[in-house]
Amino acid sequence: MSNELAVATESGKSMAELMGVSSAPVNSSTPSISRLGMLHQPIMGEVDLNGKMIKTEVVPVGAFTLKTGDDIVYSNGVTIRVFAQRNQWQRWNSDTEEMEKSVMSNSLNGDLKDSIGGFNLGRPSGYIEDFNSLPDATKQLMRSVKRVVVYYGTVSLDSPMNEKGEPVDAASSVPFVMDVKNRDSLKSINGVMSNFKKKNMLPIMSTIKLEGIEDSIPTGAKFGKIQANTGDSVELASDDNDTLKDFLELIEYSNGKILDLHHERAKGNDAEDAELVGQILNNDFVEVDE
Repeated sequence: MSNELAVATESGKSMAELMGVSSAPVNSSTPSISRLGMLHQPIMGEVDLNGKMIKTEVVPVGAFTLKTGDDIVYSNGVTIRVFAQRNQWQRWNSDTEEMEKSVMSNSLNGDLKDSIGGFNLGRPSGYIEDFNSLPDATKQLMRSVKRVVVYYGTVSLDSPMNEKGEPVDAASSVPFVMDVKNRDSLKSINGVMSNFKKKNMLPIMSTIKLEGIEDSIPTGAKFGKIQANTGDSVELASDDNDTLKDFLELIEYSNGKILDLHHERAKGNDAEDAELVGQILNNDFVEVDE
């Protein structure tokens, strides 16, 4: 590729490796960036119908949310350009109200240090051949730890609106980060990514159109999921090099914060183990005749 970005040469890695779309393994609170998400419950509001105020959905389930600081803008569809993606284990701890995370990596194979001082949030590494043969506690743990794909890129909102459903102005090509864990959503995005790979294209060489689709679980509760489609081709520009560098630095920074927690909490575990060993060694043992 004649106009391949210079950052790949500087780091000694291919563009695909840097962006996280290569199958090759790599070694492994953040700076301000907009976060792209999705509504799983509608926003209700009132509209005037022949002089009578009617309560109705003004922003539907499946609408995208773009949060920048305290400001949130909504859109029924978005157009993104993916510069980098990484995999991560995540689990919500309701006791501490903390999202526990592993470091981000191109691959989830192997042991990834996590924010609670262990690896993979306690989930066994490698392929599990027979899930049903595992102890119930291990199965429950594995169900609680979710595989998440973290996307970094730029986004433009197709139909920006506020929480009342009213059209608003919004900037285009906004840098964003987005966590996706829904299987159907990932399958749809991966399908587009696979088509890029078949055409020997990097993800940043095309936009991706994302639409929000409403779905439901057997109980009737609704949720939103992503339907992805290939957008328009994009010519690589010199500014893309700086944008990619910024995302790679953000990934490194975010992983650094997780590693800080890992080392801090691992030391705490070591101290507890040392105290337990000390208590055992200092005990006076009494021999008992059998």
